[in-house]
Amino acid sequence: MYKISKDRDGIVLLCHDCSHVERVNAFNESLGSRRTQAARAMQSHSRSKHGGSVLKPVSKNFGVMGQW
Repeated sequence: MYKISKDRDGIVLLCHDCSHVERVNAFNESLGSRRTQAARAMQSHSRSKHGGSVLKPVSKNFGVMGQW
C-alpha cells in the first residue's frame, strides 16, 4: 500500500510499489481532512496502477470487540 513519513514540507505518503508520492499539503482543507484526501488519492493510485484491492479483508475469527 503506502508508507507515511514527514519531511520539511509536511506529511508525505509514499507508494511501496513505485515512486508515486502524495503530499498532504497539496490538498484543499475546505474539502475535508487533507490527510484523508491524500490517503484516498494514494489508495486510488494503488488500485489503478498496481491492481487489486488495497484493503485486505479481516478474518471473521477475530470477532467483535466487547464480546470477550
